[in-house]
Amino acid sequence: MKRVVYFFAFLFVSLLFASCGTTGFADYYTPWQEDNFFPEESYLTEGESPIVIQTSDIVSKFREVSSKWYWCIGDTGFNGAELGGAEITAALTSLCKTKRAKIAIWSRNYTDTRSGVYSLPHTNYHTYTSANGFINSYTTTSYSTHSYSVARYDYEAYLFVQIPENSKILYKPGFSVCNLTQRDRDLFKQNTGCLINIVYKYTAAYYANLFHGDIITKVNGRGFLSAEDFIEFRRTANAGDVWNMTIIRDGQEKQITLVF
Repeated sequence: MKRVVYFFAFLFVSLLFASCGTTGFADYYTPWQEDNFFPEESYLTEGESPIVIQTSDIVSKFREVSSKWYWCIGDTGFNGAELGGAEITAALTSLCKTKRAKIAIWSRNYTDTRSGVYSLPHTNYHTYTSANGFINSYTTTSYSTHSYSVARYDYEAYLFVQIPENSKILYKPGFSVCNLTQRDRDLFKQNTGCLINIVYKYTAAYYANLFHGDIITKVNGRGFLSAEDFIEFRRTANAGDVWNMTIIRDGQEKQITLVF
């Protein structure tokens, strides 16, 4: 019985103070595609070391890494006690090697501090001599009270693999698109068109000054209701085509010309 009491007391303290980060990143990992979904040359190779990057603005860093021709393959996150940078790097390096990711980005944001008290049992051993001269023993239990204060943080991380050369044609002339979410429609006051998600560096789109958040509504007079409409149009484009694009940026219509 005493062992059970000690065990639960130890477990309680461990849950308060132990950082779940070393295994937390792996435990809460969510893949975005099936394993080996992308071409083999996209993934980390045996003997290759992944790059682990800390950032204070994970949304901007996500776009920056993606713009250098990387695909995101999954994300992970949890709330836990404070972890050291070396511990986080080791955990994400291990996860990258398991998932064969080349880059991991992560951020840590303070959420709250949890404080309180807990008690630990102590067994006290006593002996006494009876009237007949025999030595007897017995035990009593006392408790010591301790206080705790644990800072908690939200941890977030994304894993990436590289886009190989022969797959870059999928994003010509240098950007990827997605459909407008309801939040986008509310924010931009625009129901139709497709949202530029990532602009890849040193491409025609990059030099034409297209940006994440631009909404494409027309190219050469052809209107688009969705990302699927635009992707179908791009599929029929030929090298050298001149695109006169109508986009919505910051609520204002703008004209941009680029060569496919």
